[in-house]
Amino acid sequence: MKSSKKKKNKNILIILLVAGTIGLVLTIGRRYQIKVIENTMQYITSPIQRGVNLVFNKTGNITGNFKDIHELQASNEALQKELDQLLYDNNILEQYRDENEKLKELLDLAERHSDYPSKGANIISKDPGNWYKVFIIDQGEKAGFKQDDAVLAGGGLAGHIIETGPLSSKVLAIIDDRSSVSATVLRTGETGILRGDIELIQDGFCKFEIDIESEIITGDQIVTSHLSDIYPPGIMIGVVEEVIISKNGLSQYAHVRPLANFKDLKQVLILEKKGS
Repeated sequence: MKSSKKKKNKNILIILLVAGTIGLVLTIGRRYQIKVIENTMQYITSPIQRGVNLVFNKTGNITGNFKDIHELQASNEALQKELDQLLYDNNILEQYRDENEKLKELLDLAERHSDYPSKGANIISKDPGNWYKVFIIDQGEKAGFKQDDAVLAGGGLAGHIIETGPLSSKVLAIIDDRSSVSATVLRTGETGILRGDIELIQDGFCKFEIDIESEIITGDQIVTSHLSDIYPPGIMIGVVEEVIISKNGLSQYAHVRPLANFKDLKQVLILEKKGS
């Protein structure tokens, strides 16, 4: 009973303290009404204002960042365009350089074989496939070209004309399996037959058949021989890459890499046969 009475008295005391506090606040509020309202408003609005300022500051920073990113993107696009133009200009210069080198090779060939009238021509088409086995040049009978005229490219023999028209001619390349050339090992003077080969053409090679007694070795230079009915003697053909002896030991042949690049022919030089 005593404990319940004490608890009741304690509750009454708390109620009286709260009521007194409320009365004091109301009294102060009436006396200092304006000041209390101002302070209260400051307490209420200050956090909101700080939040708004923070939002505007962040928004300003984000907007500035977007502006910086846009400027960087524009700068990168301008630099990329400039780089693309430089790469294009460099490719054009490389093409001019390659063409000049090829033209110089043709001029060197013409000087080397100055005993034979010569004239340049451009390749305008070729048979399907990766290799220039049979191709068409933009010069023909009106330019003085005839069947069996020798065709040179890349510093060496490329083939010979097999058909002529008024304004164009067809050329059979030495890598075609229908081609055969009487050729000589420059170092030893030994003679054999250089032929196109269906399998070797995948590597751009020709097959050089020669006597088993020949001393041909890797690195030997192969030229046209004096026995050819079509080609003038002494025209460079290519270099021996490998010498192979047959299984029965009765014959041998060599793989020859032509000087002419039959994957990328653009211009050729035509040698007219003497007395033609």
